[in-house]
Amino acid sequence: MCLNQQRFCECGGSSAFLLFRDNLLGPEVLVHLYCPECRGRALWDGARMLADCGWVLEFDLERARALFDVRGVRVPATPEHIFDEGYLTWQGFSPGDHEVNTRLHQRLAPLIEQDLALYLKSLKEQWLEHVARLKAAGWRKAQQA
Repeated sequence: MCLNQQRFCECGGSSAFLLFRDNLLGPEVLVHLYCPECRGRALWDGARMLADCGWVLEFDLERARALFDVRGVRVPATPEHIFDEGYLTWQGFSPGDHEVNTRLHQRLAPLIEQDLALYLKSLKEQWLEHVARLKAAGWRKAQQA
C-alpha cells in the first residue's frame, strides 16, 4: 500500500501529487516543495535537494535515514535515491499527472459504452503521447519510462 498526497508549493500557487512507496517515509520528510514560480526562494543545497524541470524538492535526510533504519531498509538516504526509487516522488511522471490522467479518463469516458476497445486504445495512445511530451521536456521519471 502506498500513501498518495497532494502538496502545495511554498508560494501556494501550485500543487504536486506525491507518492510514498510502501509508506516507508511520511510527508514530513519533504521539508519544502518549490514550483517553478517560487524556486527562487530555495537556498540550493544539492546534498538535500533535487530539481526536476523547474520544481525543487527539499528532503529531511536525517529523518529519512531514521525511518529507513527503524524499518530495516538498507538503502541510501539521498534525494536521488528517495525520489528515483519512489519512496517520495511524483504520483506519475510529473507533479500534475494525477490531474492529467483524471481529465483524460473523463474526456474519453463516453467511449466506454460505445466501444470499449476504442476507449482502451485511445487511452493508451493519448497517455503514451503525454509521456513522450514529458520525456522530451526532460522530466526525471519520464526518462526512465
